[in-house]
Amino acid sequence: MMKIAAFLRKDLLIALSYRFNLLLQLVKIAVTLLMFYFIGQTFSGAISPYLARYGGDYFSYVLVGYAVSSFISVGLNALSDDVRSAQVEGTLEALLGTPTSIYTILIGNSLWSFIQAFLESFLLIAFGAAFLGFHLSIASIAGTLLILSLTLVAFLSIGMLSASFIMIFKQGNPIKLLFGTSSYFLGGIIFPVEVLPLPLQYLAEALPATHAIKALRELLLARTGFADIVPVLFNLLIFIAIVMPVSILAFRFAVRRAKRDGSLVQY
Repeated sequence: MMKIAAFLRKDLLIALSYRFNLLLQLVKIAVTLLMFYFIGQTFSGAISPYLARYGGDYFSYVLVGYAVSSFISVGLNALSDDVRSAQVEGTLEALLGTPTSIYTILIGNSLWSFIQAFLESFLLIAFGAAFLGFHLSIASIAGTLLILSLTLVAFLSIGMLSASFIMIFKQGNPIKLLFGTSSYFLGGIIFPVEVLPLPLQYLAEALPATHAIKALRELLLARTGFADIVPVLFNLLIFIAIVMPVSILAFRFAVRRAKRDGSLVQY
């Protein structure tokens, strides 16, 4: 834990030293929110049966989806980008030669990115509570934190699987296609899953983003009780229980393969 804390402190100090970049990130979020807001205003007179359960407000609907989308980007890119950077810089072999576990190095280097995604998501939901009437009680806050935490773990496991491909193949990552592009298209981020053809709806059920977004919308927009979203959270837990062990085994195999082939420093 001390080593993880050291990695976290390093990344925090780096982030704070580039304050202008933090400002640009806030501007980016604000511009994206404004874009979705005006899209919502454009269709505010239309009544969609798919949005009726969530109050019929498209902006509130898409805000929840956008809050989860941060994890998609970070989960798919943070761990694999760390591995790729270490390969290009020639530091990967040196890092693996230290007494520090490769998992500590990998997670420690990317943990700040996940924390940023977590904070960004929670701030977006707080914005919704302040200005859009999201219902936030003690129970819903606890439920929101639990959903975001499970989403973080789910995409952390996907990120480790993504890093495994980069470790071996250097470039070309099918995980980004399977869980990245497909999550934006099938996960219900900007439009309801129910509008998709039935076969694609079945595919959407395999994505963690779909269940995370649905659970948040039920809790914050449909204002259902926590007990009602337990089955949705159970789907997230099943995904984690399956993918996390597979990701760990895949990454172990990737490290052994790269060491055996002598390709740790190749890029």
